[in-house]
Amino acid sequence: MSKKQISEILIACLAVIFFGLWWFGRITGTYLASQQDAVRGEWIASNAPTGGKYAYLTFDDGPSDNTDAILDVLKEKKVKATFFVVGKEGSEAKRRYLRILNEGHTLGMHSYSHDYEQIYRSVDDFAKDIKKLDHYLYEITGKHPTTFRFPGGSSNSIVGDIKPYIEWIESQGYEYYDWNAVSGDALDFHVSADTLNQNILKDIHGQNSVIILMHDLSETVHTTEALPKLIEELQNRGYELRAISETTEAIHHVSIKEQSSY
Repeated sequence: MSKKQISEILIACLAVIFFGLWWFGRITGTYLASQQDAVRGEWIASNAPTGGKYAYLTFDDGPSDNTDAILDVLKEKKVKATFFVVGKEGSEAKRRYLRILNEGHTLGMHSYSHDYEQIYRSVDDFAKDIKKLDHYLYEITGKHPTTFRFPGGSSNSIVGDIKPYIEWIESQGYEYYDWNAVSGDALDFHVSADTLNQNILKDIHGQNSVIILMHDLSETVHTTEALPKLIEELQNRGYELRAISETTEAIHHVSIKEQSSY
C-alpha cells in the first residue's frame, strides 16, 4: 500500500471520527437543553402566582347555643370554617367540639377561661390556661389543636408586651392567627345581619386572602342569620372559602420579628 493510499485512509478515518463527535455533541446538547428547559418550566410553574382568592370564616368563643345553627349553614353551603373555642363543660359542648371536627372544620384554641385578667397576669398563667384547653380538647377528640387565636388578638390592649406570650406560643408548636376583616358582631348584639355583612365586605378591600373575625356566642344570633348571604357574596366575588390549616398564611397584628401593630 502506497503512502498516498495510507494518507487517504487516515484522512477518511479522521473525518468519520470528527463527524461522529460532532453528531454526538449535537444530540447531547439538545438533550441537556431539553432538560434545562424542563427544569426551568417546572420552576416557573411552581413559582407562578396562582391568582387564587381565599376567605377564611372564623368564629371565636364557642361552642354555644348557636354552634349547631352555624354548622348547619356551613354544611348546606358546603364550605369549611375555623372555630377558635374556649373551655365549655357538659355533654352538649363536647358533642359540638366533635361535630366541628367530624364535619371537616378546624378546631382551634382561644383559651380555656377567656378571663383576660387571669390569662394575661403572667406568661405562666397564660401557659397553664392554654395547656388546660389543649389537654381538655385532646381528651374529647383525641387530637391536639395546633391553631390558636389570642383573646383580644395579638394587638390587644391588655398586655403591655405581648412578645413573651408569642414566644411561648411558638415554642409549643402552635401558630396564631389574627384577622383582617371583622363583622363587629360582639360589639353590639343588636346590629342587623345586613350591617354585619357590610362591615366585613368593607374591610376586605379587594384583598386576595381574608381572615374574617366573627363570634359563636348565644347572643350573636344575627351572625348566623347573616352567614348564608355572606358566603354567597364572597363566592360571587371569586373567593374560595377554606378552613385554616398548616398551609394558611397567618395574619399577625403583632409578631416577635417586627413589633408593629395592625
